[in-house]
Amino acid sequence: MKLPVVLLNAGGDAAARARTIDSLASQSVDVCVHASLPDATVDGNGYVVFVLAGAVLDATACERAVWFLATHAAAVAVTGATASQTHSVRALSGATQFLAIRTTVAQRLLTADDTLHAATAIALAIGVRRETGRGVAWMLEPVLREPASDAVLDAITADVRAALPQLGFDEVSLVDLSTGGVPLAPQQRLMCVSRPTLRVRVSPARGLRVLALLQGFPMGGYTAFNADLLPRLAAAGHAITTCTTEWWRTDWRLDQVRAVAPDIHHAHAVVPPAAVPAYVDWLITSRRIDVVLTSHSQIGFHLLPYLRARHPKVAFVDYVHTDWFEAGMYGSYAAMATRWEGQLDAQLATSDALVTALIASGCEPDALHAAHIGIDTTIWQHNGPRLADVRTSLGATASTILLLFAGRVSPEKRPHLAVDVAAQLVAEGHDAVLVVAGAGPLLQATHERATQRGIADRVKMLGELDEHTLRHVYAACDVFIAPSEIEGIARSLYEAMAMGCVPVVSDVGGQRELVLPGTGSLVDASGDGASLYVEGVRPWLDADSRRQASAAARAHIVDNFDSARTVTIVSDTMRRARERRRLRQSVLPTAMAEEFAVMSLELTRRHVLQAMAR
Repeated sequence: MKLPVVLLNAGGDAAARARTIDSLASQSVDVCVHASLPDATVDGNGYVVFVLAGAVLDATACERAVWFLATHAAAVAVTGATASQTHSVRALSGATQFLAIRTTVAQRLLTADDTLHAATAIALAIGVRRETGRGVAWMLEPVLREPASDAVLDAITADVRAALPQLGFDEVSLVDLSTGGVPLAPQQRLMCVSRPTLRVRVSPARGLRVLALLQGFPMGGYTAFNADLLPRLAAAGHAITTCTTEWWRTDWRLDQVRAVAPDIHHAHAVVPPAAVPAYVDWLITSRRIDVVLTSHSQIGFHLLPYLRARHPKVAFVDYVHTDWFEAGMYGSYAAMATRWEGQLDAQLATSDALVTALIASGCEPDALHAAHIGIDTTIWQHNGPRLADVRTSLGATASTILLLFAGRVSPEKRPHLAVDVAAQLVAEGHDAVLVVAGAGPLLQATHERATQRGIADRVKMLGELDEHTLRHVYAACDVFIAPSEIEGIARSLYEAMAMGCVPVVSDVGGQRELVLPGTGSLVDASGDGASLYVEGVRPWLDADSRRQASAAARAHIVDNFDSARTVTIVSDTMRRARERRRLRQSVLPTAMAEEFAVMSLELTRRHVLQAMAR
């Protein structure tokens, strides 16, 4: 059944109207655009969406809005805004441009004789506030890709702000921005969901239909890999649907995926936690998924029995990045991959070293394959501005040793050691500058460390950088220093070597598979002192040696670790998993499968609350 949509201000600017209609035509579900309320509500769908002409919707906005209402009984309407809009204007702006509302409520608040115009959605929001005493619900993730024109929005909001005091409301009370947060009550059972009657537009595919089940899109190598892999799988002919399952950041480099595979869902922002399994189940069914590819999603692992029972023909594959154990989280994802191996049809890991470790832990060798992160070496090469200009902007001359720490500035990456290395080199009389490109919980502490060591003027804190800018920084720097406590193989190591930045990195995980003799230095990571890393840098202080290592490092990545190879391995593994699935029909009893799902939701909820408290 098509979802009815009423286009507001339809008689306005033709180009604005065309933009909105185009975005409605690209929705993940079938919609039918109407010019009047009676036409929109005659089919009894149960929900109707109001969109202001000029607003461009996210591809899954309508589907997510209906699922939100279907699983939040107390909400009668829901809205949202763009990611770029500031908090102070999002509530009113969102409700002006997009509103999904229960049909029965819309019919009560608007009569057939009411004229539908630009401010209709706001009028409905005011009506909801009057009838229920609550504001319109709010979806955490953006529903708008682009807002309507400022001229239209300014005229509406000015009138609304003038009228609200007379009604006894303020604009904040029109929208409930608290919806979708982490619940305080323990999760005890799964929600029984009555699925909305939506008709999903299933994308054509030359290859497999894949659901990528991820924890989120937080900053880091894990996300950079996913943001690179998923579009490449789409380009290879696979139809990609992405669903994040946890409350972590969901927008870092996500636009890279959205540009090619816009069928993106954030389960935690759409449905209550107890309905996440039903929502994932809906995505598998409605998209006719062939393979679920899960990566570092604690919920994803625990959902395996539930999903396997409901989808006996779907194959399940996981991708493990590291065996790192984090006591504050769930432990080790590698350990989870081992425990859940019996519910998986194939497994992938970032390195040969990790494959060996997983086999030693009990994973089946025939179903486990190394798929190195890889990198597109046609993009990761220097073709930008003059390196001298970039170096000058970083406070370096031609003779300066420019060190680079790039990545998440967090405890396991040990950024304080990078500062100490730079301080020791400066103390020895070398003209050294440290560049820190990234963000994280230790950003302030890293700056303070540089001040304590007396080199604050020689440490350049760049914060998060887009990929384009980051490439220039890599190319301009001399030595990439990564004193991580643990890694699989750092994505940043591939990037640095591809850009000719000589690596001095911890000998952990599979990093020795990249850093061969003559390409850089591997350092024993068991200590917490900087001296070993200084010795690792020392061979590359000589310009000639550094040039040779730079060329060798890039050649090694180009010859052995281009991302095209990674895409081939992942695709082949998913196809083999489909064949293997036919032989592996292990299904747990329904009650036990659901109990695993509930345990996962509760474990995740508690961890997020603990993390927020920290």
